[in-house]
Amino acid sequence: MSRRARGTDLRILVFNVGSSSLGFKLYRHSDLLVAGKCHRVGVKGAAPSFIECLYDGHRVRQEIELHEHVVAARHVMQFLDSNGYHCDAVGHRFADGGGAFEGGVVLDEETKAVLLRCAPLAPLHNGAALQIMDLVAGWWSEAMQFVVFDSTFHSDLPEVARTYALPQSLAATYRKHGFHGLSYADVLEKSSWYLGESGFKAVMLHLGTGGSSACAVRDGRSVATSMGYSPLQGLIMNTRCGDLDPGIVVDLVRRGYLADELTRVLHCESGLLGLSGGASSDLRDLSESMADNVRARLAFDAYVYRIRFYIGAYAAVLNGLDVLVFTDDVGLRVPALRSAVCQDLEFLGIHLDEELNRNADPDRIEPLHGAGSTVRILSVPNDEERAIYAEGLKLLA
Repeated sequence: MSRRARGTDLRILVFNVGSSSLGFKLYRHSDLLVAGKCHRVGVKGAAPSFIECLYDGHRVRQEIELHEHVVAARHVMQFLDSNGYHCDAVGHRFADGGGAFEGGVVLDEETKAVLLRCAPLAPLHNGAALQIMDLVAGWWSEAMQFVVFDSTFHSDLPEVARTYALPQSLAATYRKHGFHGLSYADVLEKSSWYLGESGFKAVMLHLGTGGSSACAVRDGRSVATSMGYSPLQGLIMNTRCGDLDPGIVVDLVRRGYLADELTRVLHCESGLLGLSGGASSDLRDLSESMADNVRARLAFDAYVYRIRFYIGAYAAVLNGLDVLVFTDDVGLRVPALRSAVCQDLEFLGIHLDEELNRNADPDRIEPLHGAGSTVRILSVPNDEERAIYAEGLKLLA
């Protein structure tokens, strides 16, 4: 690291690879210099991909073709260079480290080799993150790079929640890791601050335009989560199938499908995209078209059904429910989705105030529960990039 980087001018860029997005933020000692997001990266749908960015009091939005994450990252780096922003270090979100890491790491040849072996575990995230690491290394050769893992929040899941019912020789290898941990840790901290307490039982829903998951939290700890050994398990997602009978995979293998073909089908062609007949992989598109499109309605309803299924299951795991939290783009910006999820859940103590729900600001913590609700319902914006930055400061120190 350069002498300037060790001084007061240390600037850290964070890249946050999502299934269909790329978040980016540039910090200088906790001051946010640039913030933005590349939306609809690789998404097949009616609306175009675009980049939005806030810097130096300016907000810009540019529609541009973003068919893969490394292309989006290149646009971001070109923008930073052209506007005179230098970067001393770059942090990356890595979805799945395969249980090989207990926390974040500085990128070097040894850690890079392990990350490469983990690439197939989360093909929509890990491969893109590795490509961006290579891009950064060639673009800003003196910048240090570090990696923060999405599964650390779930590292102390109870044994009964992380173990698959496989032969013992396999069960030791294939265990539930869980994901979206950076988001859950951030939202949990904000919810605790807002409520003025931390000893509650909560179901937290990370509902994104790419990946989605549910997490049961008791006394500030993850006790169950819907994603598993890979990000494929759990809720229906934009192009991922979520929960699936393993017999289907066995039958597809018998029909001649190879590993790469199965990866493509289950990770890239299923979920909302598959259910909607290829109309869109974005729930926002489907929610707007489902009145006239039977397949879009089915995709929306199935997405809601799976979420409600997990809320009920996790209420049983927790032996009751105190708080229900919605976060990430879909969870924060689609009131119709929140309304559908909470419908007829009064038996759990969940009663949504429809007016509060319609008028909720996605950029601030909002209460959504009605007067008769025993469960507090919150919409809480997440900031995964700041969590990556905070861990990066410790690593770079």
